[in-house]
Amino acid sequence: MSGLPSGTVTLLFTDVEGSTRLWEAERDAMAAALRRHDEILRSAIEQVGGYVFKTVGDSFCAAFSAARAGLDAALAAQRELEAQSWPTSRPIVVRMGLHAGVCEERDGDYFGPAVNRAARLLTVASGGQVLVSGVAAELLTDELPEGVGLRELGTRQLKDLTRPERIYQVEAGFLATRLDAPARAAQDRDVGDLTAAEAPEVPDLARITCGSGTAKRDRAWIVPRRMEIDVGSGGVRLDFRRAVIAAPELRIDARIASGTLTLITRPGIAVDADDLTVNSGSVRVVPAGSHVPVELRVKVCGRVASGSVSARPAYGDWLWALWRRVLHRHQSGRGPSPSG
Repeated sequence: MSGLPSGTVTLLFTDVEGSTRLWEAERDAMAAALRRHDEILRSAIEQVGGYVFKTVGDSFCAAFSAARAGLDAALAAQRELEAQSWPTSRPIVVRMGLHAGVCEERDGDYFGPAVNRAARLLTVASGGQVLVSGVAAELLTDELPEGVGLRELGTRQLKDLTRPERIYQVEAGFLATRLDAPARAAQDRDVGDLTAAEAPEVPDLARITCGSGTAKRDRAWIVPRRMEIDVGSGGVRLDFRRAVIAAPELRIDARIASGTLTLITRPGIAVDADDLTVNSGSVRVVPAGSHVPVELRVKVCGRVASGSVSARPAYGDWLWALWRRVLHRHQSGRGPSPSG
């Protein structure tokens, strides 16, 4: 098929909340209601140039060339659904998720990690709600329709995905407002077995004491609001690449003797180490990029004796070690050795 969205596309996934129970209790009324639901969804998607590439039961999967078109389709559909007089005992309410990413289009279908993330995002939405991923929110920042806003709901670790997702809720006068949705248990999910973790409880304080050994926090660890880190001659490593971030700020009070404190960052994490007191040690902060909104600000305070503190993005450790050697040669005035 020609003319389909390709490359970086915006994906809209939708699903009727509680449809299984309605089918069991009101089969005839539900059949009529779903016919109308399908007409509304398909019309809203196709009117803005979107392409429905899959339907599963009462769920729709659509692709758009632009994020604004996907949002317009979602808003038009929700507005029309809200205006209906349904034959069922309660209204048909639809949850929706918008995500953008690079997809592979093949035989009229879409594949790849972006499709998986869009499906997982849908599972934390509630009926009448439209959730937007961090990537899609960035694309929509300067293109929101008048009277429409995005409310940040925090970061969630979605099932089977290594990178947590920053989630936003679309706000408009006719949309449901359910700020507790990402913390709700997934129930009656009709799109496969997709479920999501409940919202984590953010610890107020975490302490790490490291003498001559090593300590680390990695994978899906929950970032607290404050950390106290005491390092002797060992090393502490905080890896934020898969961290679950549910609070906007982290303060680290550090005492480093001759050891090291290393922060592995990702885009969206800003580190400020200006308030560290340094004796004969070193502090280096390498920004992780500014292409996405800041989701976590890390303030590092305290004292460094002869040790070091570094914050850097996650390029290969061997490359970082090489860079430090080159930098050290430059600062010491020796320049490169004859052998390279």
